Amino acid sequence: MDKKTIRFIVNPFSGVSNKQNINDLIKKSLDLTFYEYDLMYTEAPMHANEIAKQSVVENIDSVIAIGGDGTVNEVASPLLNTPVSLGIIPGGSGNGFAMHLGIGRNMKKAISHLNRAKETIIDTCKINDEFYLNLAGVGFDASVAYFTKQSSSRGFKVYFNSAMKEALKYENIKYRIKYDDVLVEDKFLSINVANASMFGYNFRIAPLANLHDGLLDVVMIKDASKARYITSVWRFLNSSLHKSPIVEIKRAKSLTIESDKPMHYHRDGEGAITTDKLAFSINPLSLRLLVPESYSL
Repeated sequence: MDKKTIRFIVNPFSGVSNKQNINDLIKKSLDLTFYEYDLMYTEAPMHANEIAKQSVVENIDSVIAIGGDGTVNEVASPLLNTPVSLGIIPGGSGNGFAMHLGIGRNMKKAISHLNRAKETIIDTCKINDEFYLNLAGVGFDASVAYFTKQSSSRGFKVYFNSAMKEALKYENIKYRIKYDDVLVEDKFLSINVANASMFGYNFRIAPLANLHDGLLDVVMIKDASKARYITSVWRFLNSSLHKSPIVEIKRAKSLTIESDKPMHYHRDGEGAITTDKLAFSINPLSLRLLVPESYSL
């Protein structure tokens, strides 16, 4: 039987984990009677994307992203609608998408999961012409992502400090949200358009999100007092945010968000700012993904 080919794409700059011994971990944890692999390191932004494109040309069976959600995003987009499957080894800070899949945060265990992994096909998304896999949105979360990106450090402490600093000064802005034939105009703390459920660090923003349903979960956190937001934080940690009276969730295949003010937005953890209308859409069942054998739809 021919061995399956795997290419590991490592982002050595992501997260706080040391990836110097990653090749040793792979040799010890991967079933080399079944797989043959190579290992490539990224050297600059979007280098992972270029390596993934070349992997499709070379007919590699599976490409494994070792990094955070940003690295996963770069690796995944060239694999759309191809026979090449995506795998994930959590090597970033939050690792939201890996956590949603049940892969966890331990790199050694994640490599071992590959020996028993199963393949599934999932939905992917776009915000304007930009690909995303996990989450995108506007508002407070996006503002935190934007300012966290300015820091040369990574990790939960950096994210937490940015969130606390931003919470003291952040003011909700008014958005116009259009989905189906519905138009909503109101102030919101944030609007997240979810394919999967989790920001990272066990913060679950879209508890009901499903990667296979062909729909976006639009999670709108309404205008409220800061005290109300603080007393609702526990809901992010026990998957009950959808039960909060200050949260409204709608499902749609596409939607637009705009505002009269500049909008911070995020896409798989990367923060940016725009004055343009943002159009969100879903691409149903467009990516092959390796998941743990315990994963269920």
